[in-house]
Amino acid sequence: MTEDKPNENLLVAEWVDRDGKVHREYAPYPSDKRWQGIHIDSASFKQLPHPERLYRLSQAFLDAAVHLCERAGESGKDIEWPQASVCFYLLHLATEQFLKACVLRLGTQPDSMNHDISGLRRKYHELLPSAEFEWHTPWEISAQDIEDTLGFKVFHGIDRTPDQLYRYGANKSGAPSAGLQMFAPSTQMGYMCYLKKRWTKIWNEIAAKPNVQQGTPPEAASRCG
Repeated sequence: MTEDKPNENLLVAEWVDRDGKVHREYAPYPSDKRWQGIHIDSASFKQLPHPERLYRLSQAFLDAAVHLCERAGESGKDIEWPQASVCFYLLHLATEQFLKACVLRLGTQPDSMNHDISGLRRKYHELLPSAEFEWHTPWEISAQDIEDTLGFKVFHGIDRTPDQLYRYGANKSGAPSAGLQMFAPSTQMGYMCYLKKRWTKIWNEIAAKPNVQQGTPPEAASRCG
């Protein structure tokens, strides 16, 4: 068995030791020829206002979820739950970031900067109560909301925190969810494409409000029709 030679066209690290000697580390794998010369750094992104950064991240997470959902759907009978779980996780991240972006862009600090989408939505609706800013998410009602209404505990462990459920699939002891989650690529794709258009429209409408930080990003290519 022959060992792969370092790719001397792909420098991944360079440093100088105490003796002044230059060391270079090359990738132990070939580069993909399709995107040679294409690269990006974070310099321009870091210069954007905080709400704008969060909005762009929400769009990137949503795009990633759309791509993964498409791959899952094309898997047919070979579809596996990890594909669905990661798709849900990316969508949860996108939803969280979009809500935080909107609240911050309106000059208000969220009550909490954690991952609680139901709490973020309450703040969002407090600031944007009209129907033109309405959209729905499966996480708009939290485990705590349900238990407060019923008056007794229903959810335990990992089932109380959907972002952790979809990220790890189990609690710290390795115990899986006590519930059953479902994923249908066709339905999920339709919902996410709806969100893509809805969020873009809402973001632009927020930008038109007075005393709002500006900087709407260019519309990126999407797999949503």
